[in-house]
Amino acid sequence: MSSAAEKGELHDEACPLVAVDRRLDDVHRHWHSAERAYFEPQAFRVAIQTAIQTLRTVTFIIQSNKRVIADFDHWYEPWQEKLKADALMRWMVDARNKIEKQGDLEAHSFVRAEIVASYLNNGPVIEVPAKLFDGAGFILKNIPREAVRSDHVKRFGTLRIQRRWVENTLPDYELLEAVGIAYGRIAEVVHDAHRRIGREPPITINVENGEQLVAGLGGRLPCMIGHEDARTVNISISDGKRFEISRTSVRCDQEAAQEGVKRYGLRPEDIWNSEGGQVDVLKALFNAARVMTEKDGRHVTMIVLLRGSQPVQLAEVEFPDQGAKYVIMRGVANDVIKLGVDGVILIGEAWLAVADPNNPYMRAADAPHKVEILRATLVRRDGDPVELSAQFNRRGDQVRLGKTETTSEGQHYIHYIFAPVYHAWGRDLPKDWEG
Repeated sequence: MSSAAEKGELHDEACPLVAVDRRLDDVHRHWHSAERAYFEPQAFRVAIQTAIQTLRTVTFIIQSNKRVIADFDHWYEPWQEKLKADALMRWMVDARNKIEKQGDLEAHSFVRAEIVASYLNNGPVIEVPAKLFDGAGFILKNIPREAVRSDHVKRFGTLRIQRRWVENTLPDYELLEAVGIAYGRIAEVVHDAHRRIGREPPITINVENGEQLVAGLGGRLPCMIGHEDARTVNISISDGKRFEISRTSVRCDQEAAQEGVKRYGLRPEDIWNSEGGQVDVLKALFNAARVMTEKDGRHVTMIVLLRGSQPVQLAEVEFPDQGAKYVIMRGVANDVIKLGVDGVILIGEAWLAVADPNNPYMRAADAPHKVEILRATLVRRDGDPVELSAQFNRRGDQVRLGKTETTSEGQHYIHYIFAPVYHAWGRDLPKDWEG
């Protein structure tokens, strides 16, 4: 995970700002040292404070190289004002001064317990000091009754227990997350400085697969986003059991292509149309899914993350119940930010039923009158959703699919499951999703 990103920084040694680049890399490395030491208080203290101190020096080095940036004051003043107006960045300055002049930050480990019972962040959050942490059962038993009053929460709610480091004077942020955000904001200044002198910004390469890591939301690298999942435990409220999230990467190589030809008669170009836009990708994938479903009698659930019409990530997912679905889609939203994704396709089997206004929380799977369909839905950062579906017709072990139906914005509905993805893109939810 982080080791690949740490080893992959590439710099042009002839770049006049190479000293700035190296110092920003140092922050990145110290951040990952803190991440690895998250459950070791002393090592975490040293690493996170070093990251904060080092981050502050990046802008010092930029200023010491002002001679290489044309009209430096005119360029730098707006950035300086922007950083001064940012409460988190002001805290970073104060924290660095405190570390260097007064001593350590007053960081404390907490356990954060959050109830997830929808696709949005609207459940109650409980925080207790780590010394009171007495296992998942302790927290589960001490959830306020009003938090689990509804049948929906009792049946499909998930208790997410997460260990967090919080500093006394920055209570609204987890500390590692705060430093990651601050890194991103300084990285934006560094990248703009490179563009100012006619140079490409420094790049980071994943040494495991050679992919260039694209800065996510606010300049952060993908490896610095969504790190909380590694320190989170998921407990089903309905039975008190812990469950793991299942998302398995799918191979996209020559061997997999040969398997597709042999079993389904599908050539790679039949499955993936990257010559057109994202809707063309959706249509090609759905046509291939039809062939596979009629051959196998079933289709796994797949999530495809796109950048343009190119695949960034393909994963097979399992939704054991509705509660797991809420958690998994939040993880997908994290990946959307991490990987700079602008299109998401979810394809798999589903149930379809007419919504009951008297029972708005009833799932289609629980409806008395429902039909089984194969469905593929595309949501886009800059366009309307598009959905393709076909009804199952089963005769014994044989499956035949009906005509492909197309649903677009303003017709019927597009599943609310994508609400976390829209939130990641900073988009408002479509009006008809709320119905």
